[in-house]
Amino acid sequence: MYAAALAMAVQKIDPAILVDSAGTLAEAEALASAHTHDLILLDLMLPDVQGFSGLALLRATRLGVPIGIVSGRDDVAVMRQAAMLGAQGFLSKSSAIERVVSAIRVLLEGGQWFPNGVNLGAVSDQTAALAARMGSLSIAQLRVLRAIASGRQNKQIAHDLDLAEPTVKSHLSAIFRKLAVTNRTQAVLQLQLLDESESSRSPYDRSSIDPAHAATSAAATSSLASSASPMS
Repeated sequence: MYAAALAMAVQKIDPAILVDSAGTLAEAEALASAHTHDLILLDLMLPDVQGFSGLALLRATRLGVPIGIVSGRDDVAVMRQAAMLGAQGFLSKSSAIERVVSAIRVLLEGGQWFPNGVNLGAVSDQTAALAARMGSLSIAQLRVLRAIASGRQNKQIAHDLDLAEPTVKSHLSAIFRKLAVTNRTQAVLQLQLLDESESSRSPYDRSSIDPAHAATSAAATSSLASSASPMS
């Protein structure tokens, strides 16, 4: 399982590093909110990630904490989009354990790690503008946007997120304004465009989802990593 391989890689860097693991984005968000981590490794194929909105949500949850994408598919379009949305690296599941160790070490030290020879290049102005608008949403607004993308109505969203219904409506108004749209359908289309903007986009990693994360004061791949004492 890849989660075990990630944990092994982290232990090779420092046996004192702690690794938190999450099987869903919701679990990863809860861990990232409750504890301080040094690195987050995110598998875009976690059940509830919803494409790059999951990356945007984790990034908003823990500003300043490096996030690396883990994938079994070396898709340059995905790497480019992830980098534009703030990911610091991309780890291929096909990489040898030595390269995974090197990648995690660089990310923990605050550097960037993308496969050799990959030209992230420049994205289109339209894509950059869309990413900027999406990045302007607050954590609460991203949660509401992801909820309407799942077909939830205001009353259901209020119940799920423990909000008053007028608060949900207020978040929706802010989302529409920031995304320059006028209704829910257009907002959801903007979210979908975030995943399609660089190409017709080949599918994300469809391999089994092994959310492994290393904990050291950070969070890693659908798991979280921290290098201090164990997280309570």
